[in-house]
Amino acid sequence: MPPPSPLLNPASLTGVRIWLSGALPEPEHSTDRERTEILEFVSRFSAKVFQLGGNIIHGSHPSFTPTLLEQARIHIENGGKKDSLILAVSRFWSKQSNIPIDEWRANCLVYETPEVSGENARDESLKILRCWMVARCDAIVVIGGKWWQEVAGRAGVPVEVGLAMERGIACFLLGGLGGVAHDYVARHPELLRKLKNGLDDATNHSLATDGNIASLSDKICEQLGRLPLIHGKSSDGVSFRILALDGGGIKGAFTAAVLATWEQQTGLRIVDHFDLIAGTSTGGILAIGLGLGLPAKQILDFYKKRGPTIFPVTSFASKLRYKIRHLFRPKFSQEILLRELEKAYYGRNSSILLKESKCRLLIPSYHAVAGASHIFRTPHHQLFTGDANTDLAHVALATAAAPTFFCAAKVGNMISESTFFDGGVWANSPAMAAIIEATCFLNIPLDRIDVLSVGTTDEPFTVRKQKRSGISGWSMKLVNLLMNAQVESSQNHAKLLAGEPKFLRVNVMTSPGTYALDSSGEIAELASLGNREAEKPEILSQIRARFLNGVSVAPWEHFE
Repeated sequence: MPPPSPLLNPASLTGVRIWLSGALPEPEHSTDRERTEILEFVSRFSAKVFQLGGNIIHGSHPSFTPTLLEQARIHIENGGKKDSLILAVSRFWSKQSNIPIDEWRANCLVYETPEVSGENARDESLKILRCWMVARCDAIVVIGGKWWQEVAGRAGVPVEVGLAMERGIACFLLGGLGGVAHDYVARHPELLRKLKNGLDDATNHSLATDGNIASLSDKICEQLGRLPLIHGKSSDGVSFRILALDGGGIKGAFTAAVLATWEQQTGLRIVDHFDLIAGTSTGGILAIGLGLGLPAKQILDFYKKRGPTIFPVTSFASKLRYKIRHLFRPKFSQEILLRELEKAYYGRNSSILLKESKCRLLIPSYHAVAGASHIFRTPHHQLFTGDANTDLAHVALATAAAPTFFCAAKVGNMISESTFFDGGVWANSPAMAAIIEATCFLNIPLDRIDVLSVGTTDEPFTVRKQKRSGISGWSMKLVNLLMNAQVESSQNHAKLLAGEPKFLRVNVMTSPGTYALDSSGEIAELASLGNREAEKPEILSQIRARFLNGVSVAPWEHFE
């Protein structure tokens, strides 16, 4: 096949994601020539999109996939990126051994979407897959298609065009080469007025009936280059990956085990695959360790070996002593926590500063004097360089200084020393803060964000018995109420803002009272729970596809 003609600047579609919808029509409803020409268009169009810096998303239909993979292989051999082609596949099909996902990954990104069980498992799983693709594309190009004559309800083209129209995405309907697209355009010519692709009715009609493969490919790419589409700013042209780690004291052992399991299962480092890592309290301790390049397994070992030193409650007598102390002063020693953090982070080396993190970090805390929220940030924006020279162990101390458990942390930068409390008082689940950071300060469009949020276990919570309570009735419940309400609302808003297909929450529900923030005796159980949750196929498949997918993030820009 001759190379696409150079109509546009070689980078004119950089970061633009194009959903290629369709499939080869059935032999009984098409000619050999039609099927050959459809595949030739797929080959030519994908090659041209790759050449222009764009990305093709396809739902892994077996009739198009080999052709797309071949063009992706050629593109990579010529110096292109593996992420130019994104194949999306539902676990409903990918769990079958005859689908060579690992082979596909050599030349593209593969995203697996969850499956659904029950009587309508196939259709519901396919619905999730389509919603995933429409949530991540800037335009849709429709060609071919099958099932129209035999089972109209199973024809994907009308459904996928409808989804794209609902979302206001630029559509290009190509019916001139046959298949469902041809019949769909013929029966519903009014659709040509609703495509929102910047072309007038006459031009859209011409495209919808044109059978010239080279002309179609060039015209669509030229028009895509003119449209005000969102151009990607992340390393893979697909997503700006955020890792958000909740607070929860010693229950961070659960989170550490989750992360360690994923690194072990994939053979990849978390720090290399996230554009931004946010962590609060114990999640902040983890985030900083990851930012230093420490393996998650090493951080898990820190919880296992040093947790009992930081939270030294082992016998009835010591429990009673700490409870009495807790009435009048912080329960645990901040000096011990700082010493253990310094050992874990630095070993025998000197301190390391926030600006030296290997990835962008966002660590919530609370400024005691100002009475206001505070975020310790790596200097990834020109307006946020004030904490660049802050010692990382002291940042961890600040975000983990839980009131009544530890004293307020004294943290100094180049100008002054201030005191801070645990960031959990306002952002125990930092996913929302991370999304705002990405969109408002790093200028990442919401469509480009993929969020992985990891909790520290959860348990059922209710205040139904406090409906008529006074001070005494609320004394033990009020803090829990405020914390639970804050976490729940933050999670719900973050999911709504990012969009459910782009927000993955990993956590487990436990029985009430099973694990406490300072209960170091349950570290082994928490680690076991984390390992089990992280290994679940429906979770691990998404981690491999969306986050630890072998495509490293670009180095972050430092401002000082």
